[in-house]
Amino acid sequence: MATPTLPKIWETFPELSDPLHAVLTEISASWHIGFEEIDRAIRSQLNAGKLVRPALTLIFSQLSDQAYNKSAISLGASVELLHLATLIHDDVIDESKLRRGHESIQSQFGKDTAVYAGDYLLTGMFSLLDSANRPFANKLALSALQDILFGELVQKQNRYNINTTFPNYFSQIKGKTAALFKLSATFGLVSNNTYNENLLETVTKLGENIGITFQLLDDYLDFESMTDNLALGKPIGQDIRNGIYTAPILFALADSDVNTSVKSLLLKRDDISDSDMILLHELINSSNAMSKLESILTEYSDSLMTLITALPDTRMQDQLTQLSQLLLNRHN
Repeated sequence: MATPTLPKIWETFPELSDPLHAVLTEISASWHIGFEEIDRAIRSQLNAGKLVRPALTLIFSQLSDQAYNKSAISLGASVELLHLATLIHDDVIDESKLRRGHESIQSQFGKDTAVYAGDYLLTGMFSLLDSANRPFANKLALSALQDILFGELVQKQNRYNINTTFPNYFSQIKGKTAALFKLSATFGLVSNNTYNENLLETVTKLGENIGITFQLLDDYLDFESMTDNLALGKPIGQDIRNGIYTAPILFALADSDVNTSVKSLLLKRDDISDSDMILLHELINSSNAMSKLESILTEYSDSLMTLITALPDTRMQDQLTQLSQLLLNRHN
């Protein structure tokens, strides 16, 4: 089985090239379903991933070990498998046709096969956890799984709820997105047993902050690209059609100037048309929603930089600052 190549983002971090290739090798060796078409589809989605989460594991492992140790590589591979498993399961729930630029597993093979494939990848994650031989990592993984499932349940409870609030959504993204980033960072720290509780607390906050900022920026970029995607013939507003209302929608719902008009469009549920989406886009742009989101993004970005400078390793501070800037200035 060919090992995937590294995404271009990591050309900026040549010191991560060898350990990330080792992560990819671990991932490739950790699962094999045995149905060639399904295996090929899963590999295509693995190939399209940016590997941000295992990279964070590797970077944070330097706090307890200057070299990228074997346990960090196994833990980084495990968190990427967990990430992909959750994406496959998400696509089943949302009935998504695309994932990472490819046809989704559930669209190609049906929901039942997608659920089994996602579950199978979880067995690979647990196998990698076992090979890492870091008992506290098991506890962190269990906590992350609980947070992810809670976030999924919050999202399910809030579907098509035009009265939901940003704080409810915030608890959702702390589970669905931030939990995996937090796990990635703490996995790195505990990959070697020479860490302390104060440092663990800092790394936990930092990882969660990265995840929250990452998701809020995704919300911003998804909304900003709506009209461009329509012009390119790409599907738009899939989250809205699925009743998943992200930060721009929620802030617009809280704006009395556009609240009634936005609600009337959202009440169309999955019957909302592309022209309705454009009108929704215009309403949100005319509200204070995007300025509110920009303000929160600035707040979290500033907090992220403060947490990074609190780390004891200057080389790592530089790596995380550079990576954060790349992620925060991305356009997709």
